[in-house]
Amino acid sequence: MPSLGLDVYVLVFVLAAAGAWGLTALLPLQRLARPAEARLGRRRAGGLAIFAAFLLAPLLVCLVSSDLADLLASQKGETAGLLGAALMILLLGLLDDLREVDFKIKFLVQTAAAALVFVVGYRIEHVALPWGTTFSLGWAAPVLTILWLVFLTNAMNLIDGKDGVAAGVAIIVAVPLALIAASVDHPLVAAQLVAVAGACAGFLPLNLPVASRLLGDSGALLLGFLLAALAIKGSIGVTGSMFISAPIVALGFPILDTLLAFVRRLADLRHPFVPDLDHIQHRLEQRGLSDRAVVLSLYALCALFSGAALTIHYIEATGAQFLAFFAFGAAIAAVLFRLGYASSLWNSASVASVRAVLASTVGLQRHRSPPQSDERDIAYEDRPLPASKRRPF
Repeated sequence: MPSLGLDVYVLVFVLAAAGAWGLTALLPLQRLARPAEARLGRRRAGGLAIFAAFLLAPLLVCLVSSDLADLLASQKGETAGLLGAALMILLLGLLDDLREVDFKIKFLVQTAAAALVFVVGYRIEHVALPWGTTFSLGWAAPVLTILWLVFLTNAMNLIDGKDGVAAGVAIIVAVPLALIAASVDHPLVAAQLVAVAGACAGFLPLNLPVASRLLGDSGALLLGFLLAALAIKGSIGVTGSMFISAPIVALGFPILDTLLAFVRRLADLRHPFVPDLDHIQHRLEQRGLSDRAVVLSLYALCALFSGAALTIHYIEATGAQFLAFFAFGAAIAAVLFRLGYASSLWNSASVASVRAVLASTVGLQRHRSPPQSDERDIAYEDRPLPASKRRPF
């Protein structure tokens, strides 16, 4: 399999960035802006621009790089399948940007797209854990692969609650995944991840707070799907096993935020798909940070996760890997405790009910809550979203 030089990766990045920036800035996409956004000149142009840049940049580089052209020709079936599935996700997101799509239909289309890439070769069949443990998934391979793809597709959409977050996070995640893919002899996957990073880099200047162009569901869902699929292919070593720890750590922020959203909603006896304003970015905002400070804080968190992923992959020393996992766990603990999630979960409806049952079982008197005030003090996370902003997540 031919390898690619640094010049090829740089050219893919530059062309993807230039293409995404040009398309984002120039395309007249007022129809993709919802009424309130249209009045502010904010258009949901992200999905179309990123998909076009991701598609065209490697093809244009093939005109000057025979190695990349040979790689695309040798893996045209897998590439066509990935592009077809990504197009399904893009069209689903565009439809949801124009009119809200029922979450059941979303899941159906996402599952179909995930099944398509599984068929063409993006599969988690054998998993390699740190320190040498390897096992086969067997019959569970298609189920877990589709769950991985659908989960991360929606996880990226879930963190797209503030200007600049999802696109910037995608860059910080795609770069280390590209380095890992190149190191395990998947140069085409590395080039595709570089194209994702470049497309987001071209889109990001118009998406930072206060954004004139929005990523939209089309862009967020597309980025999640591409990163999830390419992380599978780019993390499979010569033995055919996927080094699962590196992509999980690199994608730590969207994974953590999504799991927190589901767990706290279930703990409060709420439907896990009903949206709220209690994500990590909202908690940071609640602590008095400006929009740009929130975005930079999340970038720093993602950079920590990506650095830990690279350490786990490249450094074989057990001590270094242990420190990387410790940093990963410490960052998660900081989010849980410093932002008050641990306290919220402890005082949630279901945990409070269990505590009351245990207290009554051992004969302890349950602490009486103070009488409710007549003032309408609604907690930040319980504020209802306007109907125009509701999403299935």
